[in-house]
Amino acid sequence: MVGIVSYGLYLPSNIVTSRQVSEISGIPVEVIEEKQGWRVKRVSDPDEMPSEMAVKAAYNALEAARAVGIGPKDIDAVIYVGSEFKDYGVWLMSTRVQEALGITEAFAFDIAAMCAGYPFGLAIAKRFKDLARNILLVAASKESYLVNYKDPSTSWLNDFADGASAIIVSRDYNRNLVLESSFIADGRFWGAVVVSSLGAYIFKNGKDPELIKRPFFESVMDKELLKKELTSVSKRNFVRVIKEAVERSGYSIKDVDLLVINHMKRSFHYEIVKELGLDPSKTIYLEDYGHTQSSDMVIGLDIGIKRGIVKNGSIIVFASGGTGFIWGATVVRWG
Repeated sequence: MVGIVSYGLYLPSNIVTSRQVSEISGIPVEVIEEKQGWRVKRVSDPDEMPSEMAVKAAYNALEAARAVGIGPKDIDAVIYVGSEFKDYGVWLMSTRVQEALGITEAFAFDIAAMCAGYPFGLAIAKRFKDLARNILLVAASKESYLVNYKDPSTSWLNDFADGASAIIVSRDYNRNLVLESSFIADGRFWGAVVVSSLGAYIFKNGKDPELIKRPFFESVMDKELLKKELTSVSKRNFVRVIKEAVERSGYSIKDVDLLVINHMKRSFHYEIVKELGLDPSKTIYLEDYGHTQSSDMVIGLDIGIKRGIVKNGSIIVFASGGTGFIWGATVVRWG
């Protein structure tokens, strides 16, 4: 077993409101707030790099870990579990974070699980306990800069926000234990969200790379087909991975005290909760944060603790869907 020693967050001070996005996109404020499900979100400064946000969040996690005697020199592995939109393309974020924090005797690598980074990252960290005593998981998102508010085909991505988070886990810590997980993928939705100008696709059909435009989220799938097919598949797979992870951990849904799901359309969030038979009061809806990629999990945990939902012995489920499309859930027994 491994336990969560500490966590850290960094959220930029800049706020973007639903009204501001309404003025750009032409989408009514009430649709953004009630349907898309967000009122405000954090956006980084243009020159604020994802790695800088990641380092700040990791530093906050390390500060909290000092209480149990864990500092930078005690970290044996750094795993980046955040957005693939990094400072540079074809580049490891984890080693940059490692160097910035003065973590010297450690290995580091990045995983690409999109918004499901933490459910996967916690599962990997648990299975790496024989290779690393203390592991730093870290994530960052600057994906608000990939949103084209004038593109109606990707309006469902308007909630993307910026920020960073970190979690430190240890095989020597017998509290906040990471339990079991479940994952599923559906390759039919591989083209749901892409950024073609950031990939080798720019060379296809003799395209001139000198004409590369600013990167934006795009979809290479029909929007109506995507909406029709993905909605039903996503609800089924969310329910599946959550139930399987809970049952593999030796519990049932009625034992869950907090379900943290990545930010999504308000109605869809509560459809999942209803399908599970879970009281809505046991979930966190991030209407004042938007979607900070995989960091939604840590933001939700932080809110749950501050609201008093999370107590000693609480069963927490982190569940997220990543564009591509993948779904994952990992259970933690708090305290």
